[in-house]
Amino acid sequence: MDEIEIVKRVFAEPPPTPSALAAGRQRMIRGMRGRRPRRAPLRVAVLALGAAAVVAVVAVGGIGSGDPSRQQAPRLSAAQQVLTNAAWTAEGLPALTPEPNQWIHYQYAGYDPKSKDPVYRGEAWQRLDGRQDASLVDGRIVVVSGPAGSEPEVYTPLGAWQRLAGLPTEPAAMVTALADQPDLSSNTTGSPGERAFANAGVLLWNSPLGAPPSVQAALYRALATLPGIRVDTATDVVGEPAVGLSLPGTPEILFDPATYRYLGERVVSDGVRKQRPLPPAGLTADKRAAWQQWADDPANQQVPAAGSLVSSRLRLVVTLVDQPGNR
Repeated sequence: MDEIEIVKRVFAEPPPTPSALAAGRQRMIRGMRGRRPRRAPLRVAVLALGAAAVVAVVAVGGIGSGDPSRQQAPRLSAAQQVLTNAAWTAEGLPALTPEPNQWIHYQYAGYDPKSKDPVYRGEAWQRLDGRQDASLVDGRIVVVSGPAGSEPEVYTPLGAWQRLAGLPTEPAAMVTALADQPDLSSNTTGSPGERAFANAGVLLWNSPLGAPPSVQAALYRALATLPGIRVDTATDVVGEPAVGLSLPGTPEILFDPATYRYLGERVVSDGVRKQRPLPPAGLTADKRAAWQQWADDPANQQVPAAGSLVSSRLRLVVTLVDQPGNR
């Protein structure tokens, strides 16, 4: 069975009716309002559209009248189908104007090879300027402040959002700009397409709020122009369904297979390259630095068997809030 047939089976849905589309839009609007309607201008609950509001794009037939054999639409690859649907989802998300002193609340899950219990779940808060993190400790919200300027701006939620917002939206220009991000890419030997794909993954993870809808949709459409993207439909080790897209040597970018919402990323061994695990979700700045020091040790960069999971991290729910403790 080829990859197109796999994706058709996994992702195919009947075309939504007008009433289903309307219901999907209403669910999105209710999600934006969150649990406290009075905070609606500041809140983005689960950043996703209902599956009914997603239009599956599978171009396999003729267009218009005349002889179908002479009017064939280009057949999309499996990766192009996923990215095209992700672009449709992104276009339906609300536009935001994030502020440095706002916070994000997120529920997360993942696989950390360093931990005694490698599969983990939890929730955390992070200030958009990256200066503070918060988590639950024995039922209490504990806020931790990091040293000023401890992280490069593009590794903070607001800095990554701004970097994404400034990208060009024309596909070729977008790919060129993504490939030229020296403060992101540690792979200097990969092709421009591989660097662009890897940097897109870093920016999407660093910016839990994504990007302005038109830019995020353009990013997905730009990635769809890259040849050779591989599709992995395996459920993540934490039990969440996911479809992963990757190029040689890059982590997989994960999407929800029902809504095509961005979920996170994972590293799967190709059996050839040394694999560097991803820092787990939900760490404070200090803990991330300590984890990074461990990961940088060559002894912790191995070549597992092909297909082995090295690490994964997902943000299952992301909400824009006023302060830690809010959901």
